Order: sequence, then structure tokens, then C-alpha cells
Amino acid sequence: MNDLKKNIDHYMNLKGIKMYSHLLVDIARELGIKGQDTYEFANREKSNFSKMLKGERPLKYEFIIPLEKIFGVSLARLMDKNAYKLPVEKENVPFNKGFRYYAYLDDPQLYKNEFDLLLACDGKPIITQTDEFGKTFLDYVVEYHSVNGVRYLHEEYGIKLKMYHNQFEFRKDKGATWINFENSVEFARLVASMNDVELFNSIYDSYYMFFACGYYDVGSCIFANNDFLELILDNEDIFESIFEEKKYVFELGNIAKRKKQVQSITYYSINPIINNCLRHALKNLDKYKQRALAILKFGIDYNRKKATNIDFSNYYICNELGALKNFKDEDFYELSIYADVETSDTEIKALISQLPRFNKY
Repeated sequence: MNDLKKNIDHYMNLKGIKMYSHLLVDIARELGIKGQDTYEFANREKSNFSKMLKGERPLKYEFIIPLEKIFGVSLARLMDKNAYKLPVEKENVPFNKGFRYYAYLDDPQLYKNEFDLLLACDGKPIITQTDEFGKTFLDYVVEYHSVNGVRYLHEEYGIKLKMYHNQFEFRKDKGATWINFENSVEFARLVASMNDVELFNSIYDSYYMFFACGYYDVGSCIFANNDFLELILDNEDIFESIFEEKKYVFELGNIAKRKKQVQSITYYSINPIINNCLRHALKNLDKYKQRALAILKFGIDYNRKKATNIDFSNYYICNELGALKNFKDEDFYELSIYADVETSDTEIKALISQLPRFNKY
């Protein structure tokens, strides 16, 4: 069992899975568990799983297939202490020339000259396909930390996650493909590790749903996922970026285009995920008090500027993300900072009391 623990630790590192609780969440998803129940499963099983890794209990039978699918290797290889060893020389890679091969080599020229030409038997790009382990190219990009693969997907396909259901959007040659990728948080950890804030915010577009529908689905949207929020709160550069006002061009649907006689609306806004970050920080002050203080101090000044030239009786917060609307102007739609978590911390309470508040609809 010591080999099992060592190998699992190694594969977790390859996939950017930092904690056993994160792995248990992935196992839960492979078992068909969804939404908040995945986190309850992880909390329930973490003690038993720790004992399994220590050899104090046998590995649960129902964990075997999920682990094989998550890591892309058989249990026999997981149990073999040399299972994860790969050739030092990458040209000796033992894989066939499939997408696993290209993710492992992570060679920009191979992506451009060979990978992009591969098509499945149905004529679709191979990027949409799965292998015998049920894994996609994205899975192997995460497993092998293929940072060049990330840049390739961004530059050639404009990879973007902007909707719920963890559906990544790929656009090439004026066509669009969507891939439902369950390892979206692990992929986010990989992108964050590249220390390119612009790339991270381009791939993970938390603005779209704010302007499209005004909410993040807690059960199926990464922008309401606690692990994703902590990734932002733990990364200094990404955290600082949520305070920056950004130009965002929102493409309208067909009905709105006909009604407004324009193709798009241009907004200027800080990142609307900020209120979710504040909410999570307030619920976890033992770890994120400094982040909560930073957002509240920013919010006091930010809301005051918003409130300077408006009539409070006409404006109201219309959704959970803090969107501010005007009863007399249907086109007005801006972000406000608000706190909806009770706390006994006196320093935090003092700042919340200074935060200019708008009416809720």
C-alpha cells in the first residue's frame, strides 16, 4: 500500500490535484454523484481513504474504476512502484501517436504541424474525442502539465469557459465546439500556475453569465465552486486582477439584436466574481480575513463613487452577483459590492457598516 500512496501522490501532482479531498470529489463525480453531494461524499470518506493509503484498510472496490479513469492507468500500474516512470528522453515515449502522445511531448511545433491535422473517423477534430480510458486531450494536458498545450488551445481555438455545466468553448474556422470537462478546476490550477493573469482571465470568463443571466449556478458552475474561489483568493496576481475595470463586449442574442438594433453592448466593469470571493472569504475568516478586508475596503470607496450621482430610490440590487439596476432605465446594469454573510468579527463588522448599501429588489 505504500506504493499505492506514493503513486497516487505522484499522479495527483501531475494532474494538479493538491489535496486528497479534491481527489475524493473527482471520485464522487466518476461515481455519478453531482453538485454539493460530491463535497459531502469527500468529507464523509476522507478518514477512510487516509487509512486505505496507509494500508490500514483495503482499497474500496468501488474506488478502483474511478481512480483508473482519473489517472488513466490500471490499478495494477498504480500498485507497481515503477508504474509512473516515463522515459527520460521524450522521443522514446511509449504511447501511440494519439492526443496523449502530443500532450506528453508538449511540443509547440508538433501541435502546429501534426496535432491540428488529426481527425477522428467521423471527420471531427480529435480534440473532441476520448480514448480507451474515457479521457480527452484536455485530461492529458492536465496530467502532464502541458503548458504549451494550454497556449496552443488558447491561440488556435480560443478555449473559454463562460457558461455553467463546465462546458469549454472552442472556436476555429468560424465554427464552435463545446466540451463538457469535469476536471475544469484542475485545469484552472494548471492555467493559474503559468503566472499569466491575462491568459487565466481570458479562459475563465466570469463576466458572461453576469451580463447574460445574473447568476452562477451553485451546483454546476465553476464560478460558484469553492475550490475555484480559493484558487483566486490564494493567487496574489489573480486576486488583484478582480479589482481592475475591464472593457467587456457582450454579444446579444437574436431577439435582443432585433429589439435594440445593435449586435452587442459594451460594458466597463470590475470582475463580477468579486462578491462570490467576498462571500467565501467571510465564511472562512480564519483563512481569508485579509482578503475579506481588502474587498470591503475597496467596496466602500467603489460603492460611494457609484452612489454619488444617483437617486437611491430608483436603483436596486437585482441578483445574487450584486448587479445594480435602475427602475427608469432598463439599459442600466452595473456591479455593486455587498455583504450578505453574518459575522461576529468586530473589524469586519465595522467595515460592512461603512459599505454604502443599495436596496434589494
